[in-house]
Amino acid sequence: MIASRFAHYFRRGCTIALFSIPSLCAEEKDDPVVPVDLIPPAPALSPAEALKTFKVASGFVIEPVATEPLVEKPVALDFDGRGRMWVCEMVGYMPDEKGTGENIPKGRIAILEDSNGDGKVDKRTVFLDKLLLPRAISIVEDGILFADQEKLYYVARDGDKPKGSPEVVDAEYAKGGNVEHKPNGLFHGLDNWLYNAKSDRRYRLIDGKWVMEKTLFRGQWGITGDDYGRLYFTGNSTPLHGNYIAPQIAQGNPGVNMDVREIQDVGPATVWPGRVTPGVNRAYMMKVNGFPQDTLNPKNFRLISATGVAGTVIYRGTNFPKEWYGRAFSCESCVQLVKAVDITEDKDKGKLMGTHPMGEDEFLTSTDERFRPVNSYSAPDGSLYILDLYHGIVQHRDFLSNYLRKQSLDRGLQSPATGQGRIYRIRYGKGAINKVPNLEKLPVAELVKQLVSPNGWNRDMAQRLLVDRADATAVPLLEKLVGMDQYPLGQIKAIWTLEGLDRLTAAPLIVALRSKDTKVVISALWASTKVTAPAEVQKLLPEIAGLKTDDNEVRIYLARALGRFGPGPAFTALVDLLKDHRDKPYVRQMAVAGLDGRELEFKEALKGRFGDGNLEKWLTEGASTVVAKPSAETMLKGDHLESFKRGKELFHGKAVCASCHGADGAGMPSMGPPLNKSEWVTGKPEILAGILLHGLTGPVTVAGTEYTPTADMPGFASNTEISDADLADIATYVRHEWDNEADLIKPEFFSKLRKATASHAGKPYTVTELLRAR
Repeated sequence: MIASRFAHYFRRGCTIALFSIPSLCAEEKDDPVVPVDLIPPAPALSPAEALKTFKVASGFVIEPVATEPLVEKPVALDFDGRGRMWVCEMVGYMPDEKGTGENIPKGRIAILEDSNGDGKVDKRTVFLDKLLLPRAISIVEDGILFADQEKLYYVARDGDKPKGSPEVVDAEYAKGGNVEHKPNGLFHGLDNWLYNAKSDRRYRLIDGKWVMEKTLFRGQWGITGDDYGRLYFTGNSTPLHGNYIAPQIAQGNPGVNMDVREIQDVGPATVWPGRVTPGVNRAYMMKVNGFPQDTLNPKNFRLISATGVAGTVIYRGTNFPKEWYGRAFSCESCVQLVKAVDITEDKDKGKLMGTHPMGEDEFLTSTDERFRPVNSYSAPDGSLYILDLYHGIVQHRDFLSNYLRKQSLDRGLQSPATGQGRIYRIRYGKGAINKVPNLEKLPVAELVKQLVSPNGWNRDMAQRLLVDRADATAVPLLEKLVGMDQYPLGQIKAIWTLEGLDRLTAAPLIVALRSKDTKVVISALWASTKVTAPAEVQKLLPEIAGLKTDDNEVRIYLARALGRFGPGPAFTALVDLLKDHRDKPYVRQMAVAGLDGRELEFKEALKGRFGDGNLEKWLTEGASTVVAKPSAETMLKGDHLESFKRGKELFHGKAVCASCHGADGAGMPSMGPPLNKSEWVTGKPEILAGILLHGLTGPVTVAGTEYTPTADMPGFASNTEISDADLADIATYVRHEWDNEADLIKPEFFSKLRKATASHAGKPYTVTELLRAR
């Protein structure tokens, strides 16, 4: 299942688009699927006309906040402390069905402002222009971070004007790959780091310098978080993925090979569009055409399962009814809808679960085929904002099927391709809309008070501004807030604001550890791992070692926090915790993650108890001096080395394999199994070549573990963009990357196998068929 991320989308033969993962099908068809007389025209509508096409959940209202000419092709935004929107405008994306002129820098970052307080934008200021497909933005201190098609930049600002030229922060932020498959996000996490989707990097300003750290590879387009620091993101054909545990805590011991499985599939994939949906890239994949499953419901010709999910947000505002707080909202740009997901957690199983609260309906649908919701945000006024690209063709030219090209041209979707874009507000009709505050003007004491605001945006912005100001007068106020049990969300914010100011000490954490609110205790345990001053660490020891809890989630973080203290009360507490609860989710892994450097000492304290083979193995790995495998660049020579290098570029670039299998080859939940240490990769070359050419369907067992991706992996046999030489390079790369060591495969091997298996084109192999054929 090498071919990448496409696996996830192929179950419904899907499409997609700028904010999704395209599919590469082994067999192109342009046959009509939806009867022509059922397909309505798709003219470009004015904002007033477009409003008439919406159906929103009962009691809710949708209204424009900004429309053209005040905004054009919005794809991402960040709010400043005054509540103004700083919008990335991806002008230039797919100007026509051929993508003509897409490489001309036409994008902008614009500041949108409601100057008279009527809830609608009336002022536009262009901050930067002539950008190549800008895709991410974050307001930071006295400047902004932003990303274009390739790099991450910082530029200082003087009011609403740039101060000097942009400086490169990360030249490889969005290196390689198609425009649909590049990092984005720059989401401010609770822990003061900036996180990204489609990326394994996070960023933070430390001592005046931007620092990049590796983190878990997450999602495709859009990333968000909840009140407790968990991150959520989309998988395109999965409306929601999430991390049950806090970011980075499982990465405490990089020398140990533990399968933590942090990413969980949360959102239900079934969708209920408000119209027929012929404009799906692989809509022709229907049973009547000989395919095993239907992409569209044959009764109403509407998409069955999501294919173009993007731009998710956890709603944390004040306008919606109480039961809507904490729900996720994810955009589906291919079939014009916004899906709501109700999130619950099972602490016994360590699992996040998502349900669809709307029956056979969606939170928002439109009959306008050009409505392309691509991102969503909890707004300063307590409502929900939706960014609408308002574009005809969202599938990028590199993956546009003949079928969808014909559909698009038949309805004139290729034009107009510029000049339009909308930002909508969705509010509950009976709910209050907040006056947008100017938090930038507030003194420190008033900003601290905002940390207990019922509106999540206020709390988040107050934390950001306090950290940016670095004003020491905030410290005693924050420490006092940590002790105010009537404001648990404020306590959590205060803890992490102190951490962001580098003024977090043992005293407030000890207070938080005694809280009756388990989420406050969890944040205190998590934050305790950030305290480094030896004297402060020792003050924490008796409190953490003596902590007793009946909460399984607290146990995860307690296990993570204990190991750093070493032999004595902490090790005794950790042994007791493992004795009674090592079978609980994540507990063993977090115990080992927190031991970094003390594995041998703990192994001696454990004295072989429990007979836990995995735990013993992990401790041994951590205690050993790990000798890194020499890189392929130093081991390989000649043609083998050159093929490896080309394959590496293809794997992480044009072929986009890393999207499903991970940049580290470890696989992605629900998307693609691991390639590292996979017998399917390092075994007979005919096996791997057959998969690359024709794909694979159904469950597959790798190194003794069964994986069942939610969709078939298609082959590259009919992809004119990937040659036999390219396939040989990809195969050679994965056969000698990570812990794999196997011979190269040459282009002629693929050419010969392609001819021998031509009759199989269009149908992914089952495991049984593949093994029999080889």
